[in-house]
Amino acid sequence: MTMERMTQNDFDVLALEDDVVAAHGLTIAVFDGPEPAFDDLVELVADRVRLVPRYRQRLLAVPFDLERPVWVDDPTFSIDFHVRHTALPKRKGRDPFNAFISRTLSQRLDRGKPLWELWLVSGLPKKQWALVSKSHYAIIDGVSGTDILGLLADDIEVPAGTGQAMLRPLPSDTTLLFDAVTDLIVDPVESFRAARSIATRPMRIAKKLANSGRSAQDPNGLGRATGPHRKWHSEKVSLDDLRKVRDRHDCSTTDVILASIGGGIRRYLVEAGKPVPPRIDVIVPLSVGAARGGRSGQVTALSAQLPIGLSDPAERLSFIHEQTSRGARESGALAGRMLRRQENFVAPTILAQGVRSTMLETSMRRAPDTVAINVPGPAETISILGHPMVETYPVIPLPSRVQIAVAALSLRDTVYFGVTSDFDSTTGIHHLAQGIGKAVEELLTN
Repeated sequence: MTMERMTQNDFDVLALEDDVVAAHGLTIAVFDGPEPAFDDLVELVADRVRLVPRYRQRLLAVPFDLERPVWVDDPTFSIDFHVRHTALPKRKGRDPFNAFISRTLSQRLDRGKPLWELWLVSGLPKKQWALVSKSHYAIIDGVSGTDILGLLADDIEVPAGTGQAMLRPLPSDTTLLFDAVTDLIVDPVESFRAARSIATRPMRIAKKLANSGRSAQDPNGLGRATGPHRKWHSEKVSLDDLRKVRDRHDCSTTDVILASIGGGIRRYLVEAGKPVPPRIDVIVPLSVGAARGGRSGQVTALSAQLPIGLSDPAERLSFIHEQTSRGARESGALAGRMLRRQENFVAPTILAQGVRSTMLETSMRRAPDTVAINVPGPAETISILGHPMVETYPVIPLPSRVQIAVAALSLRDTVYFGVTSDFDSTTGIHHLAQGIGKAVEELLTN
């Protein structure tokens, strides 16, 4: 495959990264019973990554930053660098696993290699094991990118006769410069983008400096992330319980999820002895329906408020439902879900597209207090190497230096929550995760 210039959106995602903000996410799949042989996993991954060329390509910068970087074949590509194995220490509970996820989320991907990893994690409690995929959002573009776990599912159809392509050597600086100049001359849109990029560079630098100098103490919200290290915790809730609350209060499932997240944040602040503001700003990615003029699958960022100052969970839910209904009507979004429940295991890819759209949206305006995203996953069983997946958890980064972000991902009859927070400026974040489940219980009895 010849070299391909990075799209503007993908480059914008890459440019979001600094000493605090990262632009990669993780997806966790948990399995019961004996784990597969590591060699079998490596063989499966090697076979499936050939379906998506981006997983064998790396970024190469153009000299003098004359144009956007290009995707090129990595001539030193080795599947052994990307597929890894680790074993957890033997302890009760999932604290060691949560610590592993936190460390993995905190570590940046090597830009000199294809931007993904896959971990086989042994030693979870109850004789369980996990697969953890890690992908940069610059390769999850909805066209050429997909989450690696989605490629490994047993029900994926692999076209016959698509052999491993010969990897090309890296182009020379002269070739990179020649192609960049050619693009600028031939394509006026490229020329305009390059000129705009140069003209707005001082403004972008000034904005980054302003963000980096912003106080982590925000009296009207949750505060701001101050470093690159992360904490991660999880919670799971019965989908049937969420539906019971939805039907009782005549709202959407996403409304219930947002109200639960609001309840969890309130619990976290109370347990930490921090002031509880009346409301906090939240960004919620939703899908725009094609009937309203948007492309199918296009994501919009809905701005709303979580009324965490209200102690009554039913009042919080009612307040949220009024906002999401109005916002969805105005934007053409599908209230209640980001996309329709999909077949196969494409939910992690949809989740990544929603998060990256939100990161781009919030990078050019005032950062929200938090981000909350809900993606319906498959209703059927997903298997990898003949092993049925029993749990799946989303792990998202902190966009725009927010201090806490929450994602929800369903599988069959359960919704799995992943809570990401800044390691340096939060303590007791497990109270937030536990508070989500507690909030659902309160709504069931309210």
